[in-house]
Amino acid sequence: MRDEDLVQKALEGDDSAFRELHDRYIGQVLRYAYMQTGDYHRSEEIAQDVMYKMAVHLANFQGRSSFKTWLFTIGRRVVIDYHRKYKKENNTVYLSPEDLGHKQDKHLVEQNILEYSLREQIMASMEKLSPDEKTVLYLRFFEGMSIKETAKVMSKTVMAVKSLQTRAKKKLSAHLKSEVNDHEKTTRTAE
Repeated sequence: MRDEDLVQKALEGDDSAFRELHDRYIGQVLRYAYMQTGDYHRSEEIAQDVMYKMAVHLANFQGRSSFKTWLFTIGRRVVIDYHRKYKKENNTVYLSPEDLGHKQDKHLVEQNILEYSLREQIMASMEKLSPDEKTVLYLRFFEGMSIKETAKVMSKTVMAVKSLQTRAKKKLSAHLKSEVNDHEKTTRTAE
């Protein structure tokens, strides 16, 4: 069933439609919050707050954008409020293979370890980006949102999002190259 149909049913009092919307998006909202905070418990609080605000303001959804875009707009605002309230010194993000959705297969263990290591490096490098840079990369590449949807969530123009995405990708690439160079120097020194 389409999100818009579920919204309509939820507004008519259908609790199962509301539960379906919640279940459909809670994982994505939680991952987004975790990427922005680096703290699992705070991420849970943020996700609950986003879902609460979704329920309270569901009647305000007018369908001018997709439901997902509308929900992530709420999520972004809640995360901004979080950053205002809790300025953190260290935002290290650790995701276990289970968090990333990987299941260990005996034949693919080495490949999974390498993929996990790469993801861990990417996540650590993303922590060096600004909240807006993390948001644009997350929405575009983890959630698969279009430039237009991302612009709507971030309350920016399409051109501003394109520019922000380009800068964020360059910064992320530079951080990753630096990590690789540092690792190679350490490896050569150890030999």
